Amino acid sequence: MARDRGFRVIRLPPYHCIFNPIELIWSQMKNNIRRNNTAPKFSSATIDIIREEASKITAEMWANCVRHSTKEEDQYRARLITPLIINLEEPSDDDSDYFDQ
Repeated sequence: MARDRGFRVIRLPPYHCIFNPIELIWSQMKNNIRRNNTAPKFSSATIDIIREEASKITAEMWANCVRHSTKEEDQYRARLITPLIINLEEPSDDDSDYFDQ
């Protein structure tokens, strides 16, 4: 469905909190629910707390979580990819061999 609308679909490791902003949001929600839930068992009061916490999620929170995930992804990628450095000031031995032929 997303591809049909021109979007590129990228698969991420499922439930990996570092790369999935939804997991960061869910973690914040769970912490707040634990802190505010005084009902001994899952009840309608618990449902009300879940709804209240979900309503507190703002666009700014989402943007922060997306920014954090993107930063983590960039750092992870930087550790895995060896930079390619080409010195344009000095010819390499390979270049001189190529031009001599």
